[in-house]
Amino acid sequence: MKNIIQIIVIPILVFLFFSCSLLQDEEQQPGKQVDATWTQLETNSPNIQVEYAMVYDTLHKHIIAYGGRSGNFDNVNETWAFDYELSTWTNLAPSVSPPWRANHAMAYDLLRHKVLMFGGDDFTRSFNDLWEYNYDQNRWIELSPDNSPEARQMHGMIYNPNQDVVVMFGGRRTGGGASFNDTWKYSYVSNEWQEFNPTNSPSVQDHVNITYHNSMNKIILFAGTQGNSSPKTWAYDFEINSWTNLNPNNSPDSDHSSLTFDPYLGKVILFGNKQGSSDMLTWVYDYSANLWTNITPQSMPNIYIEHAAMVYINDHNVFIQYGGCCADKTLELILNKQNQ
Repeated sequence: MKNIIQIIVIPILVFLFFSCSLLQDEEQQPGKQVDATWTQLETNSPNIQVEYAMVYDTLHKHIIAYGGRSGNFDNVNETWAFDYELSTWTNLAPSVSPPWRANHAMAYDLLRHKVLMFGGDDFTRSFNDLWEYNYDQNRWIELSPDNSPEARQMHGMIYNPNQDVVVMFGGRRTGGGASFNDTWKYSYVSNEWQEFNPTNSPSVQDHVNITYHNSMNKIILFAGTQGNSSPKTWAYDFEINSWTNLNPNNSPDSDHSSLTFDPYLGKVILFGNKQGSSDMLTWVYDYSANLWTNITPQSMPNIYIEHAAMVYINDHNVFIQYGGCCADKTLELILNKQNQ
């Protein structure tokens, strides 16, 4: 009976999810200008500041952040929640937590309303364990799936509601350079990892930035200017099991950034530094036009950050960027504020 319910519920959820997104996308005029407004929120701050991970729990209306280090680079094995309406961070102090780590990745399972976390590094070893955070029970549970990928850090991970899988790409081992360009999917139903083995892949990457473009049913990856590499934008197509180098014009020149999808505008948003400087830039990527546009406002908080995260809060159509090396500020990004 449980499997029958899942078979019925998943298509309904996916249909509603994509129908809403497509309707929203159709409302946007091609070539319409996107304006960015950044604001520093008045709030308290978690002990976590850098090398953590966070996602937005759409059911419980909280951002969930875990792990990483403080501004003094002390290890912080804590789980925090941010309530946007109250503008308050709370230490959840769960009864069970994973071993401490940094540079891990998290994804939010939209169907089951669970936070999933894989990998990370404690500067002695990397991990390849998979954990689930249950907000209602306020505890972490190790899932112990079959066929786990090799241990890694600084990888990218995102949930795809259309296929009901978590997709992971890249990362690196402890103490080494970028070592992976493999693509994996995790199925909650079978509790199993499976490697995609796509026909074409980006080169090995760490500091991976990926997001899910829901109206196009593609994973978008931005590979920044790490080392001597040039910036690249890739898309993974599930139907042909292949990555494509999109070769857009005017790519962001960034080596530390966060990548998030805006379902209202139907566009990808990137926030990060300009390579070799402390300038923080905001970019928007239009997949249909294959075009990056710098939308950095003239006025924004004076801050430099790296190894941080940004998430989208669908209830309020805002982005939240927290922390980074080394800051404890919570920033809000609103796009096309004057039209709302």
